[in-house]
Amino acid sequence: MKKRIIISLFFLVGITSILLILSIFKLYTEAEKVQRSIFVNEVLTAGDGIIDRIDATIMNDTLDLSTSDSTIDDEVDTSDVVSVLRTRKFVLDSITGQPVGVIKSVIFVKENNSRIVDNDTEYFSSAFRKLFPLDNDPWSPKNTKDNKAPTVSFTDPNLVQLDSTTIALLSQDTLRSIIKEALLAENINARFDFALYNAFTTDFIIEPQSIIPEQILQSEYVFRLKYNEKVSSPHYIILYFPSERGVYLQRMSSLVILIASLLVICFTISFVALYSLYRQKKLSEVTNEFVNNMTHEFKTPISTISLACEALSDPTLHSDASMREAYITIIRDENERLKNMVTNILQIAQLKKGQVKMNVELLDMHELIKKVTDSIALHISSVNGTLNLALNADEHKIFGDRSHLENVVTNLLENAIKYSQGAPEILINTQSDSKQFLLSVSDKGIGIPKKSIAHIFENFYRVPKGNVHNVKGYGLGLGYVKKIVSLHKGKIEVQSEEGKGSTFVIYLPMKK
Repeated sequence: MKKRIIISLFFLVGITSILLILSIFKLYTEAEKVQRSIFVNEVLTAGDGIIDRIDATIMNDTLDLSTSDSTIDDEVDTSDVVSVLRTRKFVLDSITGQPVGVIKSVIFVKENNSRIVDNDTEYFSSAFRKLFPLDNDPWSPKNTKDNKAPTVSFTDPNLVQLDSTTIALLSQDTLRSIIKEALLAENINARFDFALYNAFTTDFIIEPQSIIPEQILQSEYVFRLKYNEKVSSPHYIILYFPSERGVYLQRMSSLVILIASLLVICFTISFVALYSLYRQKKLSEVTNEFVNNMTHEFKTPISTISLACEALSDPTLHSDASMREAYITIIRDENERLKNMVTNILQIAQLKKGQVKMNVELLDMHELIKKVTDSIALHISSVNGTLNLALNADEHKIFGDRSHLENVVTNLLENAIKYSQGAPEILINTQSDSKQFLLSVSDKGIGIPKKSIAHIFENFYRVPKGNVHNVKGYGLGLGYVKKIVSLHKGKIEVQSEEGKGSTFVIYLPMKK
């Protein structure tokens, strides 16, 4: 596959994946906006319920002055007083509902539990009354956080604050219970924090528990308490949800799972597509290299046969029987070499398709190893190499295919010769135990780079050496070796260090 086609496909898959991810992200953001709108409406509805519950709580606790004396007569005996209570009740305009004054009460409780009430009514100035309009909310923390509250003179600054009785009534536990109940009524079961805030004095009657006061003032969930007999200035309940987005995710759980699945599918498809393209590119490269190497391997014997045939056609050789026999031998050997190459390629193809037939029999592995080494001894001698045998296995009979196992040992020995610098030094060692037979082939050759060890058993793979092709082969031998070992229910391992040599270790199960 051409490089530009692969790059184009990579680009196409990447753009498609990005567009799909952006579409999924947009779907999620739109769904989150919808959930946020629903949540905000639910909180606002719950806020109205919270204010109504707080107002009812305060009103139910309002001091009943209908039976109390308006003033204390100077002649009333105030002896035997055991305690003094102070409270106040705001006077509301019957039309606007705004506070116009306050009735301050002092209650003297005597030993016999009788009570004497001293009332003192004070009316607010017109300037004070104008500060608390009902048609808008200028005192909301959202509107006044950057502005200072107006300064107004009072005979008693405490008039704009909740009295101690009301503060005790609206305790933190009570308010939390009221808020939680109102939220649950709107199907909101989320962690929350809250504060009770006097916007006129900019003081917190109840501070938030989990966040700093400055942070809760940024919340958008602000609800003003109703003006009543106890509340004369703007007081607010402020709600804060630390895991608000978690509520959206919980409510969108099905959609989130769907989006996550789509993303996984998208990434999987992209990865598989890109990996397949990468594998296709690598396969194209190794296939081309295989064709080049195979052509080079075939060219040599074909050229040799061609030259021998030309020599035999020379009339002067007809009378020289020894020369003619020598050329015929060359032709026969090179033809056998070509036959072996074709056979190896066909064997690999059969192994890949799973069509190889195994003729299993009881084998003596020491006998098989000696047979292979005897046949290759001449080759090793021709390159001044040495081959040592350390056949130490006590038990060396296994069930296997003789022909394929001979090819396995031959492949390993030929590789040891090919990849040795100078005269090869090869050692064959065997070991055994009750479960398996171990065969190792070691050399002191050029070794294998660490990054290539994981790939050497792949078909067509050859350790990259740039443009140097001084070692013949086409990358099929070790792939064949591993497949045959696997068919015998064994395994193969390699230990190698670049520049110091390699050791291939084969484990084969013992006969039952």
